[in-house]
Formats: sequence, structure tokens, C-alpha cells
Amino acid sequence: MRKICLIIPGLVIFSLALILSPTAMAATLTFNAETNLSLPSGTSLVITSGSQAESAVINDDSTISVGLASDSDITIKSAEGRILSVSPSSVAANNCVSSTNSNVRLTSATTQTVTITASASFCSFGGGSTGGTPGGGGGGTLTVPSATLISISAGAASTETVSVTLTLGATNASTMLISNKSDFSDVSSWLTYAASKAWTLTAGAGTKTVYVKFRSSDGGESAAKSDTIELVEPAAAKSGDITGTAGGTVILSGSKVSVIVPAGAISGSGTVTITPTTTYTAPAAGTQVVGGKAYDLTLMVGGTAATTFSKAVTLTFTYTDAEIVNLEESTLQVYYWDTTTSAWVKLGGAVDAANNKITVTTTHFTKFAVLGTVKASRAGKLVKLACPANADVNHKCKAVYYVGNNSRRYVFPHEKTFKTWYADYSGVETIGETDLASYMIGGNVTYRPGVKMIKITTDPKVYAVDKNGTLRWLKTADVAKAIYGSSWSSLVEDVADSYFVNYKAGSDVAAAADFDKTAAANGSATINIDKGL
Repeated sequence: MRKICLIIPGLVIFSLALILSPTAMAATLTFNAETNLSLPSGTSLVITSGSQAESAVINDDSTISVGLASDSDITIKSAEGRILSVSPSSVAANNCVSSTNSNVRLTSATTQTVTITASASFCSFGGGSTGGTPGGGGGGTLTVPSATLISISAGAASTETVSVTLTLGATNASTMLISNKSDFSDVSSWLTYAASKAWTLTAGAGTKTVYVKFRSSDGGESAAKSDTIELVEPAAAKSGDITGTAGGTVILSGSKVSVIVPAGAISGSGTVTITPTTTYTAPAAGTQVVGGKAYDLTLMVGGTAATTFSKAVTLTFTYTDAEIVNLEESTLQVYYWDTTTSAWVKLGGAVDAANNKITVTTTHFTKFAVLGTVKASRAGKLVKLACPANADVNHKCKAVYYVGNNSRRYVFPHEKTFKTWYADYSGVETIGETDLASYMIGGNVTYRPGVKMIKITTDPKVYAVDKNGTLRWLKTADVAKAIYGSSWSSLVEDVADSYFVNYKAGSDVAAAADFDKTAAANGSATINIDKGL
């Protein structure tokens, strides 16, 4: 049973109950002209011409229930500028076009019913308050998120696992919709915007594409963006038989690792197995595992695991230029994982740079990896990808990152944050995707202390920014004026709710003497210093 509402311009809604087949679940109401709604409370709203929905019902409590299907698109407006709230809020948000005009546009990826409530409050477009928003404003169009980007596994070309991390970015975004399908048919819920998101790719080897689109707090929606990555089958373990009298050699597929066991290294006969793995404890800051893989080496003799040899075994590891693009090749060494101390221990090794290999000997088996020192030249630098011809403003090559002393890259959530640290983009270095992917995401850059004040869009409080994203509430407008000058209100910038997770609360600023903006800025001369890297 479905309730279909018939609306005649200038008259009150009435409803008619119909029984529909499952195939009739598309939008069934089309409004070919602006349609007036008279609520029991006396409030008047309008459904705009061209709107479509499954149903629209005025309830006794003056709320409106709207049935949505995947093809629904309905806009309801208030000529009085009333604040219109929607539940669930994920399908739309209020847009205060002016103090005498507001509307909500409702769309949905699934069939559902939403409720619109016309508030007794009206859109506000002026004023300013002590400790709150210094003024206000509005526009007649929705704010569409811009500078959108998505990157899978920090731009890596391939992955052996379906579990990846997405790096996301957009200016003026409050929610996002992520999907493995271009039509977003496998998802229905908009998520709170975040700069990083764990994600699961579809199973099966091949090229995988992840799509995302963003919405602003007033309902403006961006075009979909996507990124691709190759899901490859993990390299299979390789086993080989050895004997005490002759020894033996075991070589992993692709010659990434070879094990040469000399005669007399074991008693009897046994089996050596090389198992590549991407599961390992990260090494100390400033070093990286070459190729992102460690190798478990095991020996079975007579059905029993053995870990030591009577003679030294030779291990050879190979690597590609792409795998060490961000490492000093001369620093490459073989390390083993010490299970007693839970630490990587240097074993050593001779590097053959001409043939991209490193050789070492050992008398025991455990987990091994080749580690190298990260090139220090980019610490404290700005980097970005090279842009292809005709790249649009939302292409991932437009994103700029800061390389920290810990060899991690930090994301600028939006240009406003960037501008508190840099006057322009002249110092940005262009690097390749493999190079960029070698720097793992370390987090987001926060506003430089002492330069701007910020506020969250849903909270009237204005904050000074102190070291490492510490927010300090300026308790009165007089305090803000004393610290930042008579034009202090022009230095306040709104920050989306989703970005506030990058900040932490500090002590309140009750008097001008409580906060020195110049000292705060000088104390965080660089992002490395600000973050204590």
C-alpha cells in the first residue's frame, strides 16, 4: 500500500491510497507548476515547478513527509526565509538564499521517506555577536565543493590486498559518497567528510576504480571523481628441497629473493620456503622497507622447523629503480626481525647498484627485509604530481603536500590553510606518482598559529590557533579586537565540522595578555616545528 498525494495549486493537499505493483516504484508525482502548501500552523511553503517525488503529505503537526525514489528530485521553498530542516539530514540541507527566501532540494539514491519541518526561526543575514560569527552573508546558488580529489593507497600503482586507504580532498565539503561503481548504486549513505578513509575494493585481480562525490552543507554537490589501482595476485610462496650433502637453491618468482644453501649447512634433508608478506612492523622514522615487502624464510627438516644452519646461507634480494626512488641507494641494507626485542636489526649486505641487488649471509632464518634511508632533501618541501595537458581544477595533480621530517606527507585540507603558511605556490616541486606514493600520509596541516582565527560552521565561538592545532576560545569581541586589531572580524574563517578532528582544545583567552599572536606565529615558523617533527 502506498500513499499518493494529489496537489492542486492554491488548494490543500489530500491523499489517495493506491495499491501499486513492485515495478511502480519510480517517482510518480510531477509538479508542472509552482504548488502552494498551506500548513496547519498557518505557514505557507511552495513546491517548485518540475519537482518529482513518490508522495508528499502534510501532517497534522505541520511537518511534510516526502516519499523519495532513486529518480526523485523535489525542491521546497519558503518565501519567508524560514529555516527548513530535513530528517534524515543526509538527503539535503537548508539553503538560506536570502533573509526572505530559503529552500531545500531533496534527492536520494534509495527509496525512503523524509520529513521537512518549517522552523519558527528565519534565515539570518547580518549582525555579528561577541565571540561569534563576525557578520554573515548568503548567496542565491548552492555552494558546490571544489578542488576535489581522491587517491587510492597514496597513489600507488598496484596493491595485493582489497583493503586500501583513500586520501580525499575537497573545499567546502561536509559529506561524501564513495562507491566502487560509477553510478553509486552499491551505496546509499552519505558519510561525514574526512581526508582519509579505509576502503575495500571489489575482489578479483584487475584494474579497480573508486568513485567519490562531495556535498556542501547547503546541498551543493560536486561531479564524481575517481582513481584507479591495479589489484594484483600476491606473489606466491616458493619452496625447494635441500640436502646436507649437496645443499640447494630456492628462488622466488621474479627473482626477488634467492636462497643458496651450501653443502654441510644442515644434517639430512629439508625444505626451504620463501613467503613474501606486506604485513610487518614499520621501521624507524627516516627509513623505509624497499618494495613494501618483507620475506619470511623457513626451514623444515624431518617435519620439524629449524632456524639455524651449520654454515652461512647466502641471501640475495633484488629491487627496481622505482622501488628506491625516494631512498638513498647507498644506504640499502638487509635487516631481520628480532622476535625477542620486537625490532628490526641490521644484518648488512653488499649493494650491487649496477644490477639492483643486495647480497648478505646469515646462519639463521626469520623475517627479512631490505631497508633504506629516505632522501632528506625533500623534508620541509612542498610537492605535487605533474599535471597532464588540460587537467581540470579537480584533478589529483592539483593537490599540494608538505613533506615532514618523518618522511610522511601532510595534506592541506584547503587553500585557506595553505595561505596561512605560504604566500604563493612558487616553491612547489613536481614529482612522479611513484615518488609521491613513497611518502605515506601523515595527517592534515592545520592553520599556522597566530595568523588567522577560525570557527566551526555549527558553533558561534571564535578561536585563536596555537601550536599544533590547539584552539583557544576568544571569550569576547573586545579580546579579539585587542589581539588582532579593529579589523579582527576579517581574519575569521569558517572551518567545516569534519576538519575539527585535526584540532584540539586549549585554554580560553579571557584577556589580551593570555595570547600573543606574534609569538605564536614565530614559534611555528615551519610545519615541521609546529607539529614537533
